[in-house]
Amino acid sequence: MIRDGLTSSNMVKRIITLTVLAFLLFFGVTLLSYFLLPEGFLANKNELTNFTTSSNVFLSTFQIFLWNMLSVLAILIASFFAKKKKEQEKYLSLSYGVYCIVVILAAITLGTWSFTSGSGISIPIFQRIISMFDLFHHAGLVELYGQLLITCALANHYLVMTYKNKTTTRNIKEVKWSKSEIISFVIGILLMLLGAFIESYSILNG
Repeated sequence: MIRDGLTSSNMVKRIITLTVLAFLLFFGVTLLSYFLLPEGFLANKNELTNFTTSSNVFLSTFQIFLWNMLSVLAILIASFFAKKKKEQEKYLSLSYGVYCIVVILAAITLGTWSFTSGSGISIPIFQRIISMFDLFHHAGLVELYGQLLITCALANHYLVMTYKNKTTTRNIKEVKWSKSEIISFVIGILLMLLGAFIESYSILNG
């Protein structure tokens, strides 16, 4: 059922399916990491995240936006590939796997309070989850949903298809963009930009 939704030609169905899957995955992993992993588990694990942003909110927004677009680039590259295990199945884009990794890392960061900015003061798990919905101060859900829309828009645009040991390819000219896919992609990019602004403003005025 989930696979059918993710591989559907209906854009809305793909978005709804991935939204439900991402919601369950994010909050499930958040709770598990809170109880099973040590506080600050991912803090300072990646030195590249410890860059200094500009004191100008617009320049800072642009810096954060470019950094966050690295995950979008990974999703884009993965979207070129798809696979299936059964002949009657539709090909499933590998971009979904990359997006799920992004969701899992975000969930572990929240569950273990591994943020590289902020006061560093831990708060109870319920408050952590509630804080994610404060979209005026926290960009997490905005950015994740932007990436979700981009992932869904790219999901049927694979060029390399693998079935068992057989790999076939198709020309990029054979892949057509629907109006709904274009709209979803553009909205996704705009949400990433909005998320970068929220994050920048929060850092500079925190």
